[in-house]
Amino acid sequence: MLEVNEFLVLDFVRDRGTTTRPEIGRALGLSDSSVSRIIGRLLKSGLAIESPGQGTGAGRPSKTITFNRRAGAVLAVDLGGTESHGSLADLSGAILCEDVHPTQGPGGAFAALSATISMLQAAAIERSLHIDAVAVGIPAVLDPAAGRAVGGPAVDWEQFEIVGSLRETLDVPFVVENDANLAALAHAWRGDGRGLHDFVTVVMGTGIGAAIVANGRLVKGRHNAAGEIGYLLTSRAQLHSLRLGQASEVGERPGGYGGLEKLAAGPSIANRAMALVEGGAASSLTGLPVTPELIFAAAAAGDTLARGIIDELLDDTALGLVAITTIVDPELIILDGSIGRSLEPYLAELSGRLTGRLLSIPRLCISSLGSNATLVGAIAAALQLTRQRAAPTALFGAFAVSGRVEPDA
Repeated sequence: MLEVNEFLVLDFVRDRGTTTRPEIGRALGLSDSSVSRIIGRLLKSGLAIESPGQGTGAGRPSKTITFNRRAGAVLAVDLGGTESHGSLADLSGAILCEDVHPTQGPGGAFAALSATISMLQAAAIERSLHIDAVAVGIPAVLDPAAGRAVGGPAVDWEQFEIVGSLRETLDVPFVVENDANLAALAHAWRGDGRGLHDFVTVVMGTGIGAAIVANGRLVKGRHNAAGEIGYLLTSRAQLHSLRLGQASEVGERPGGYGGLEKLAAGPSIANRAMALVEGGAASSLTGLPVTPELIFAAAAAGDTLARGIIDELLDDTALGLVAITTIVDPELIILDGSIGRSLEPYLAELSGRLTGRLLSIPRLCISSLGSNATLVGAIAAALQLTRQRAAPTALFGAFAVSGRVEPDA
């Protein structure tokens, strides 16, 4: 019982930030002696700090109890198709430092991930901080039973042993999760999904994925692949021609992108624009290394070819949003990822494409977390892992999350 009460007191202090012993006792129904004994243990462990209180009248002021956010740290990484973006955060979630490594260099994505982790571990040592947990977001489906990343073309992963590889690198508990799922966690925690029970986060970048929150719970599915709308087929032609195990275009790597990704992912729209330019179509993109960023900039400047590419992108995106809405009926759809965020000037046009096609049209918004949604979600997941691992089994039961690994596993 002492263990349970200690966890409840720590949680109360953590949530309040600053409190007093009498407030703790009243809120949790604990006696003065119990509160005193538990606070003594928390002070000794370094998880709480006690300071003199400020008097506001007669009587001795109560000392204040504050959660010691520097009692440890967590490490979070967003592994994307172009870069590995990591952060070291304290136990309140405040970012202390960040690191970025390109994923297309020697050794590929895992080498970049390892370099990011090493840099942040060194940063923790410099600050005399112990890393309590690590969370990594990956652009792939995680098979939690086998510990493999499945279907991650953006980082050239297919059946990659991500959990086993990380176990050789880390000596603390860690969690691996799909990047869109972590982005949804971030929006539920500090973003556009706060207070909502039904919303979807759609991440459009080098690849396309989504995370579905229904009735306040993240929907993962039988194989941890719920929300993988990048594989959505959009036509009969795709149904009969597109197979994941073989290349559907000349020079394409077998096993790559799904149906919607063939149309609306960053590399796909860049390739479409390049093909038109190389075919002789007039455009300000002629002679340039075409990227999605240049396409959006050219469209904003009035380039007809680029604007046509954007119109097609809006059509293809609308097809995906209609499919999502008919199945889960969300209140809100959050567009995230480099491509999704670039659609901000076209939100009204995108919503217009849904009008008349659905019984109820969800509200659309661009991620208020910018490019950091997955990273913020990874911080939240690492903090959750730290918090739940300290929770007594009698209070919360066994805690399970995709890819969770203990150091002695």
